[in-house]
Amino acid sequence: TGQVSVHYFGHYNWGLCTARFGELNDFFVQWLDEGLPVQLIGVGKDSHLSALGNWVNSNDAPVCGDTSPFTTWSAWDASQRDLFILDYEGNVVFHENISSGLPSNLNSLIYELVDAIPDDSILGDTNNDGVLNVLDVVTIVNLVLNNNYDESADMNVDGTLNVLDVVLLVNLVLD
Repeated sequence: TGQVSVHYFGHYNWGLCTARFGELNDFFVQWLDEGLPVQLIGVGKDSHLSALGNWVNSNDAPVCGDTSPFTTWSAWDASQRDLFILDYEGNVVFHENISSGLPSNLNSLIYELVDAIPDDSILGDTNNDGVLNVLDVVTIVNLVLNNNYDESADMNVDGTLNVLDVVLLVNLVLD
């Protein structure tokens, strides 16, 4: 599966740029704690590397310094304090200058983009090895016998695990 990518362009040595990156980092930590596939990347300029500590000392997100003539900034058509958000396919779905503050819908936008990431799992692949085989059949039988539930084993998606799910999986494995 992919991830949502948040890119922030700013100057390491400007207080407002540092403050915005810190605010974004607070969201980033929250998203990581929730297990969301989101990456925050700070993009500064190498001419300000002496102030890099302003962004990295108390933040968890990776930061990079674009070298002169700042081709990354140019390629993104970025200005100071620009925020770009990319969906799991790498498409820019949000671009805004955040000098006046973070967008009020930032969290909901991130959740919406994460929800749009397709689930690459295979129904019945209980050990997540990407293949339906006898190992999955053994696992589903054990789940049924122990009266346990695993969504990936619920072959007919009826909310319960029983012999019908085992039969459906066996038929798929034999095909």
